[in-house]
Amino acid sequence: MERESFFNVLSILNMMTGLRERREGLGLSQAELARAAGISRTAMSLIENRRLHPSVGTLQALERALDPFADPTFLLYGGGALEAAELVRGVGERTGLVYALTLDVAAWVLTRYQTPATAWVYVRPREKWLDALRGRGARRPLPAERANLVLLRAPDEVLRGADVVGGLDLVSKSHLLRDCARLGGRHALDGARLFVEYPEARRPGLRLDADAMLKVFEEVGPWT
Repeated sequence: MERESFFNVLSILNMMTGLRERREGLGLSQAELARAAGISRTAMSLIENRRLHPSVGTLQALERALDPFADPTFLLYGGGALEAAELVRGVGERTGLVYALTLDVAAWVLTRYQTPATAWVYVRPREKWLDALRGRGARRPLPAERANLVLLRAPDEVLRGADVVGGLDLVSKSHLLRDCARLGGRHALDGARLFVEYPEARRPGLRLDADAMLKVFEEVGPWT
């Protein structure tokens, strides 16, 4: 078996193992995941029950559909990310709906290093959150407007690992660092800052931008 084919088979087997748990962990029904991946509900059931081996294309479509960042909901509220995060906190307290902030605001609360531009938040269930936030003034941004609140589907592990810091529910430090490293850009600086201050959040295989690390070490290394 060629090396590439071998790894494709391993990827398919890894996807099929725990697929149901990953789907349910995001609060998705079989029908919802099938629709997002562009396959039939019947095929989805067969794949979950390991009676149908998906093609590489279907595997990739399923991975995209299970990625919380693949299908975000963009909203605009108030004067900025911190105000939007306070809206989320208030809605959570009044309704009992669960959430966990990540990226900009979470990094700001922990490090005060970089002023947040957007409130990224894992929520469950997203549809109820959307209704509640709209009822308190959040709306879809117009084409020329920039969103400052982004809703992401929340995996169970993210919500279970959330910590309350400064009155806000934040993802775990290790998950936050992983999100920052993954998205890069301005988030790379937040990731580097977290890496310096919270060694317990570091995990094997984490890749951080070298320029961001250098900048952060130069600015805060001596007093961290």
